[in-house]
Amino acid sequence: MSRLGEGLLDVRDPPVKALFVIAANPVGSTPHQGRVRRGLAREDLFTVVMEQFPTDTVDYADIVLPATAQHEHADLHEGYGHLYLTWNEPAVEPPGECLPTAETFRRLARLMGLEEPSLYDSDERLAEQLLASDHPWMAGITLDRLRKEGFVRMSVPDPFLPYADGFPTPSGRLEFRSTRAAEAGADALAGYTPPAEVADPERAARYPFALISAASHEFLNTQFGNNPELRRRSGGLTVRLHPDDAAARGLTAGQRVRVGNDRGAFEAALEITDQVRPGVAATTKGHWAKFAGGANANAVVDERDTDLGAGPVFHDTRVEITAIPDDLESPSGGGRP
Repeated sequence: MSRLGEGLLDVRDPPVKALFVIAANPVGSTPHQGRVRRGLAREDLFTVVMEQFPTDTVDYADIVLPATAQHEHADLHEGYGHLYLTWNEPAVEPPGECLPTAETFRRLARLMGLEEPSLYDSDERLAEQLLASDHPWMAGITLDRLRKEGFVRMSVPDPFLPYADGFPTPSGRLEFRSTRAAEAGADALAGYTPPAEVADPERAARYPFALISAASHEFLNTQFGNNPELRRRSGGLTVRLHPDDAAARGLTAGQRVRVGNDRGAFEAALEITDQVRPGVAATTKGHWAKFAGGANANAVVDERDTDLGAGPVFHDTRVEITAIPDDLESPSGGGRP
């Protein structure tokens, strides 16, 4: 996901010829937005998107399959910040031709003549297999019980003291020097590695601001980014600068500005506040590109992996910020013609 543009544009042996997108909006959420767009616009790429809403990525789809919403399909929800499992019983029938994701893949498997039995397991059967695993946290939890009670606390000791008897290391102790880390190619002793782009003096001279893009209070990543009321509450895409930085550039609060680098740019309304320190620009993620002048913060993020964990580098980004003349039109986000 964090190097989708590379996969669509640079991989050649063999090239990616088809893309199936479920539960994601990579045009809005993935680094190096411009490369992702160019990859999705390839005429020889066949793209299928399962969705409930016309996201930024749907604009590039060859086929859009209607997906069910949460209240229209069965599902097993794990804890997100808590220790409970929840059974999601369908409340209403899906409208039109909407199908749960698992059912869509069952039908595809049947049409493709695939014979692996597990491909045809029902949603209930999939949940039962998970609950019947040998993981100690699943002990005593059955689908029948979940359906009756709605939610069940996982079999986690109370109080939960995971390290009372030691750590899951060869020594059983918290290892400040880790042989396993060394064997994995990382430093055995934890230390500080400066961010490659933010700490680069040559790049800092060209792009003086380190950009951070925190979560929005109104959206969950790009989920809900199309909701009119939440968009109104968010105030649209903004970027915040320290008063000294704004003054040095002759920028004023509320002004439309261009936030960009050699990878791309996005437009935002300027907020001036001492909540950010000099040399830092702060924005929020989750804004759909089509509602933000055609691009969001991921237009300027590099398509690189972190050295530990191979994750994306959303916050290792440098940009310049300039005023947009009042008579200059916003760039079009565009989809496939």
